[in-house]
Amino acid sequence: MADTPAPGPQAPVVVATEILEDQQARHRKEIKDLTGKITALKKTVGGNKQKKKDVQAQAALMERELAERHARETAELLAQLEPAAASATAAIEATQKNASAAAANTIAEEAGVVGLLAEDGSSSQQQALLDVDDAGGERKKRPNKAQLRKQRKIEEFEAMRRAAAEEAANSVNTKEVEDEAIAELLAPLNLRVKQIPPDGHCMYSAIADQLGVRAGDHTKTYKEMRTLAAGFLRSHPDDFIPFLVNSNGDMFTEEEFALYCNEVEGSAAWGGQTELQALARALRRPIHIVQAGTPTLVVGEQFTTSEPLFVSYHKHAYGLGAHYNSLLPV
Repeated sequence: MADTPAPGPQAPVVVATEILEDQQARHRKEIKDLTGKITALKKTVGGNKQKKKDVQAQAALMERELAERHARETAELLAQLEPAAASATAAIEATQKNASAAAANTIAEEAGVVGLLAEDGSSSQQQALLDVDDAGGERKKRPNKAQLRKQRKIEEFEAMRRAAAEEAANSVNTKEVEDEAIAELLAPLNLRVKQIPPDGHCMYSAIADQLGVRAGDHTKTYKEMRTLAAGFLRSHPDDFIPFLVNSNGDMFTEEEFALYCNEVEGSAAWGGQTELQALARALRRPIHIVQAGTPTLVVGEQFTTSEPLFVSYHKHAYGLGAHYNSLLPV
């Protein structure tokens, strides 16, 4: 007859263990996929030194973002599994106590001293065990396979929980650190952050907001910025396709690039450096991107006669991912 797991704290413990294992497996796969993507990017460099520098910077950024996201997800999952962690600890203690009591009762029964045992394992029980030991008749009852599996699952979860807790404890409040670093960069520029809604259109909304601040054109919307970026991408495919790769790490085909442009124009897909390049060239304005940990990035620096637009890039503003805000004069 197959062993049937007994009800109790073991059930949530087993589920929690599986959730942690699934997350760790996904993290390992994402690291492997990123390594393949970076390798594919490096193959597109050729002898172009500037492109090599851009690819190295992009690779470092992707690796750092992935590591930070993994640490954040581990901490969040650990917080969600705290009740199961408490159950695991209680279950371990209960299992150990029950095993000791069962062994004691078995020894006592076989020695004929059942009447001497107290339910709470008092001194009479301990004396009975000593009497049996002295007689050389100790025989412990071995736990069955189901009990061993439960115990092993509990111990595995507890070990994983401790490892996850240690990892989370060693992580820092990345949002707070990032906000402080950006504030220090903005102070000498006499700029402040204007919050843009995190709706998937934030980069385009930030540029539209900047056109109102810097050019007095308050009519622009994120939709118009998306259409403008997509149109420029379509009209200059050779300038952008070499920097775009698919999920397999291969350079975009013409069909994939067409789909990409359609997504830029008609969806809530996040905008990034590719779209910023397209907008800077379409608007013929330099765009300054302030972000923590690196010098201010300027795209469209060749348009020196136009007033620049200023946005900030935040990797940790929200749990969903990267975010752009508009920067206004203090």
